[in-house]
Amino acid sequence: MNAHIDETTVAGLRWVVVSGERTAAFTLLGEYARASITAVQNQLPEREGLHAFTRSGRGRRILADVVTANEQAYPHLTAELRALAAGAALPYEDLLLANLRGDLGVDDGTGCTDLAWRGTSSFIAHNEDGAPALDGHFMLLTLHIDGDLPVTVEWYPGFLPSNTLAANAAGLVWGINHIQVTTPIIAPGRHFVARGLQQCTTFTDAVDFLRTHPSAGGFAYTIGETDTGRVAVVETAAGRYAVRELSPESAFEWHTNHIRFMPNSPDRAPAGAATANLGQRDESLARGKVLEDITPALEPDVDWFDRVLTGSPIPTGVHRTAAGDDPLATLCTTVTNLTDRTIFIRNQHGRTATLSLADFVAGQPSAERIGKGLGGERP
Repeated sequence: MNAHIDETTVAGLRWVVVSGERTAAFTLLGEYARASITAVQNQLPEREGLHAFTRSGRGRRILADVVTANEQAYPHLTAELRALAAGAALPYEDLLLANLRGDLGVDDGTGCTDLAWRGTSSFIAHNEDGAPALDGHFMLLTLHIDGDLPVTVEWYPGFLPSNTLAANAAGLVWGINHIQVTTPIIAPGRHFVARGLQQCTTFTDAVDFLRTHPSAGGFAYTIGETDTGRVAVVETAAGRYAVRELSPESAFEWHTNHIRFMPNSPDRAPAGAATANLGQRDESLARGKVLEDITPALEPDVDWFDRVLTGSPIPTGVHRTAAGDDPLATLCTTVTNLTDRTIFIRNQHGRTATLSLADFVAGQPSAERIGKGLGGERP
């Protein structure tokens, strides 16, 4: 098999590095992470609702339209997910449905916070919020796919490696926040668009890619570039987009899980509709209110972003602890200094590490590598 896997750890997180030909690499990844893929799929809170919806006439039609759009626009990425499912010995249709959960108009909750700064230095900071039961399964994943730019992402096993934080070898870094779309369009799934974004080589290319590659559902991308220090928030939802680029005169920006910059935003249900609370929008607005009231330091540093993201939960902060009626916890916090080209990582339990972005993307932490290679050596 023309693929190989290694595993190490950093900041208490598993870190899997897979190299090789696309289909072989994703098949091997599915085999290697089979237990975690199965666990994540079994614990997906939207699972029953997704299956019930897609058994309805309307649900079947929406799903069929999005699947066709995926296969036409991103056949190589569809092949990745098929290979992952084959390696994990799970039905492809189950993994596909999970990956499309935000593209069908089904309630998908909230999660994740991003901060951005462009002053003397530029920063991207991201809280990845997920179900606490995923602790131990959620991990870092580095992909060295033949013919592709190397990329490292935060990964939920069983999903296309695309819907969280990503950094590629061209010096682009972005965090992603879920946006609930009440009425999706006929277009590819947002995970597939986000995976395609990983091969962009410049800030301008990345923003243009999101402008010209619509998704059925919605994501907000907080994107930065090491070479220029440029930073922007790009909202994409149901074929629409909005771009807010930062400048030294307007240096700070944030995003949670609701549309901020589009008029007549597609994450709002019609007044009085049964879906009026779709996506728990109020929870996202509450985190946004916290961030609206924050005044950054004249030139914030990594510690400042870390304190904002992990200092406390609502109503004074945005850190999530799965306490009370909140189902989510902050599984990982990252602060990327685009100017110094470093990334700070904090896991759910407070373990931290700082790496160069080059090492992060290459999958080469200073931590001791654990010998868990599988598959044949690459020629």
